[in-house]
Amino acid sequence: MRIVVAMDSFKGSLSSVEANQAVCRALEGHEVTAIPIADGGEGFLDAWLAAHADGTIIEESVMCLDGTRRVARFGFEPSTKHAVIEVAETTGLTLLSHVDPWRYSSVGVGHQIVQALERGAKSITIGLGGSGTMDGGKGLLEALGVRFLDANGSVLSTIPHQLDEVASIDWSGLHPRAREVVWRMASDVQNPLIGESGAAYVFGPQKGLAIDAVRRYDRILDHYANRFEMDRRALPGAGAAGGIGFALLQLGATYVSGIEEVIRWSKLEEQLEKADWLITGEGKFDTQSFEGKAPYGLARLAHTYGVPTLVFTGQSDYTAHMESGIIAIFPIVSRIMTLEEAIWEAAPLLTNAVQRVRHLMEKAP
Repeated sequence: MRIVVAMDSFKGSLSSVEANQAVCRALEGHEVTAIPIADGGEGFLDAWLAAHADGTIIEESVMCLDGTRRVARFGFEPSTKHAVIEVAETTGLTLLSHVDPWRYSSVGVGHQIVQALERGAKSITIGLGGSGTMDGGKGLLEALGVRFLDANGSVLSTIPHQLDEVASIDWSGLHPRAREVVWRMASDVQNPLIGESGAAYVFGPQKGLAIDAVRRYDRILDHYANRFEMDRRALPGAGAAGGIGFALLQLGATYVSGIEEVIRWSKLEEQLEKADWLITGEGKFDTQSFEGKAPYGLARLAHTYGVPTLVFTGQSDYTAHMESGIIAIFPIVSRIMTLEEAIWEAAPLLTNAVQRVRHLMEKAP
């Protein structure tokens, strides 16, 4: 069989590359093509590197979302002066031992942008996803030289972000090249910044925002957005990554689908044209998976070529989704276990799950 394996990451457990490797171990003897996949979150940078032979990794020390420093990566292509930044490298939930959306900042993303600009970047693509911040991109803009002032004209802190204290914004110190580069933001969501489909309501709870504080935080984000001259709060992707999308839209960024970017980079369609199966998956396959997540986008593409898709996931309430060509969805957990055990054993669980299904695949007409 000719099988394309394109697994998304299992958050906090397996990267896309590691998940692909776990699947491939169960398919020895078949013609397997493994392609790293991401929809803007974890693994987005690795997916770009896998598809760009002349892409290089830049590693520099930056301030992370909680104020600690770490060495973080971004990609740079010298021939085109194109930089690729993954927000999860500096603002990722996986970097935290506990969550605190009232405190954490996107400043590390801004630091990486400055590093890219100083290398002469002419275009920058930023993968939005997996972030632990809800600062509306304030920290990112601060790293680029923008100052946020309170009612007394004093500069507000970066950590905690103090969004509710923002009274005015001083753009005079913006990095001189920030208006010259071509900005693109790649995401799997098109949520606005404000409202019931916005950042606080949809993504706040998973970042530690208490349910009874969601409405208040939404009002704070609205207050913050009102301080900007250009109203970008309702544009697609403004609510992505806790509002980092909103900040990038202020700089003139164009929204693009993360998974469509990766498909374009990897030349996945060429592989699907001759494939018998597509195997994909992610940590949790739920209703949000049908709103731009990688496995769903890949399955729809495979379906156009008549290639059936199998999804392997840590958790799902679905068994199939025939309209998109997903003929079966398999949870990989095979016995009662704690979440910690499932995370720790994700690779062998995934391999074993594919092995159980392999024999059915081989007997399929």
